[in-house]
Amino acid sequence: MISTKIQIRFADGDLGGHVHNAAYLHYFESARINFFIQDLGENWDWKKFGFIVKKNTIEYQIPVYIMDKIQVDVNCIHIGDKSFTLSYHVIDNKGLLKTYGESVIVCFDYIQNKTITIPGEVKKILESHFVK
Repeated sequence: MISTKIQIRFADGDLGGHVHNAAYLHYFESARINFFIQDLGENWDWKKFGFIVKKNTIEYQIPVYIMDKIQVDVNCIHIGDKSFTLSYHVIDNKGLLKTYGESVIVCFDYIQNKTITIPGEVKKILESHFVK
């Protein structure tokens, strides 16, 4: 599991002071980037060995408020040939699960504009953070 602390912006809130539902996809994206940057480094060739999101799902459990302190924990829950699934747990500083989500990610070569097999380095990262 890789954890990413999230800075909630004032603009993330709605009239009720809750974090707006669309903001969670940004939180997932930040955590996903951190998940890979930690192991792949900053010199990874994202154009040749990139990712494209196929599907996102979100289950809202408890509202997040703009003053909450949260983190997003990322794990891998499925590894295929060209795609994988990441899970996200949005947790507050009291350990409460606020939101759960998943993303199906497809490996993609943006230079040739086609899907690719999961690169070996990426597969190692996914396997090291795999949970059933």
